[in-house]
Amino acid sequence: MGFITKLDATNKILMAAGESPVPDLSGSSSVDTSIIDFLIEQSSIDFQIRGLCNNKKTIKRKPDVNLRIYLPMGDSDDEGILDATLKSTHLTSDSELIVAKVFNNGTGGANSVYLYNFTEDTEFWKATDEYFIELIMKLKWSHLDTTAQLSICTSASRSYQILTQGDQATDSYLADKEYLYKLIGKASDINKKQRNIFLSGDANVKRAALRNPYLNDNTFRRFWNGGH
Repeated sequence: MGFITKLDATNKILMAAGESPVPDLSGSSSVDTSIIDFLIEQSSIDFQIRGLCNNKKTIKRKPDVNLRIYLPMGDSDDEGILDATLKSTHLTSDSELIVAKVFNNGTGGANSVYLYNFTEDTEFWKATDEYFIELIMKLKWSHLDTTAQLSICTSASRSYQILTQGDQATDSYLADKEYLYKLIGKASDINKKQRNIFLSGDANVKRAALRNPYLNDNTFRRFWNGGH
């Protein structure tokens, strides 16, 4: 849970654009904060879609009697599903890798969101298979980590300043802050997920990290020189 409220974020954005802070978000201050709220939400989606807010989770599902795989809408922390990726390997009859996506039928009910077979253009899955699905959830503002809130706030500040003031020097300053907070947010996410090059990441990186100097020393290799 983050320590920056929506009011705090709004005032940070206003002050970055050279405007006075507001006492509340109810509109009693005669300042229209709806644009800022919109920019915060858009920046939040841009940041969360990368899964850097501890908003990824993997579920295991089998199709129901209708051969659909319904996806959970989430608990009180979540506002919906931003993306879904099929982590287990499944092939078509032509041995083509199946790619999935989230489908929302718009009814708003408990079974309104399910996994869609994008490769074969169908919502139905093999009843005998078991599917591992990675979900990226949309978290509420209050449930984001402080590092994520700072990154989102700085990104929204930059957008608002360009829209209202257009000052290039301020934009350059905010761009540096945005880059810094994105790095801090990514580092925080990696730390919380206990990731490192020995247990995750690119195979070549792991191979380099785990290289044994006694088995990979070229001086121990013997090359035959034909003709001499």
